[in-house]
Amino acid sequence: MSSYRMEASRAVDKLVVVSRAMTEAAEAAVHLADADVPVLVDGEPGAGKKLLARVLHEEGRRGSGPLVTVRCEALAVAALDRALFGDERTGAKGKLEEASGGTLLLLNLEELNPVAQERLLQVLEQGHYQTAAHQTRPLMCRIVCTGNTAILRDEVRVGRFSADLFRRLSAQTLRMPSLAERREDIPHLVVDILHEFASREHVEPPIVPYHYMELLMNVSWQENVRQLRNHVESVMALSEGIFDPEIIREHFTPVGAPSTIKGAFETLLGRLRGQAPKPATVTTRR
Repeated sequence: MSSYRMEASRAVDKLVVVSRAMTEAAEAAVHLADADVPVLVDGEPGAGKKLLARVLHEEGRRGSGPLVTVRCEALAVAALDRALFGDERTGAKGKLEEASGGTLLLLNLEELNPVAQERLLQVLEQGHYQTAAHQTRPLMCRIVCTGNTAILRDEVRVGRFSADLFRRLSAQTLRMPSLAERREDIPHLVVDILHEFASREHVEPPIVPYHYMELLMNVSWQENVRQLRNHVESVMALSEGIFDPEIIREHFTPVGAPSTIKGAFETLLGRLRGQAPKPATVTTRR
């Protein structure tokens, strides 16, 4: 495994793999890629579960087939059959048929409504489904989901999520580590984000000051890679491509505890004078 390369098109090459936690996750994804059983990609919001799910698809024997993505919260009951099985009025194919020979990726599984749960469980149990044109088709795609297993177990416990469906879809679980578990990856992620920003804005990628990178590695990113990306891109946009300390200071709003990023910034400057910093919790200003 190697860190992300801007010209790479395969998902596995887009992963930043430096830390042990991320190495283990990437290797597990490649190992599971050829299996036909469903996989649930577990992890915190913003951790990058979708990218790991793409690795499962692209590195397996179905990689040359389609990857069809469905957001579970978008499967409204009224439009459910049209989404999964097709629209008889327009002749549009359903997502199950579109994904034939490839992978159906269900994002945010915990948001799947009870009717959709029942329909999907029936398809998995029978191994076939009926299209909107009343044709019976075998299930020819692999099911991969992203979600939070802790939330799903709670939903199962209180009866809001089908225990049978959860058991089937989590036959194999792959966990995407949080940013707190892969701090060694942060400098590489930041450099990649800056290269993307520079390419999009048609500017030269800036050099990251040492003290700023140290700061980023010593705060707690509650929303993981998504929050890190939002922060770095916002700082670049607001400071016209320069790491302005005042912009960095003001880019976060305080949360509960007094250890905000402002405090971390001051503490970090103190560290450079021989004092040790303490991690801080931050919330990105949107």
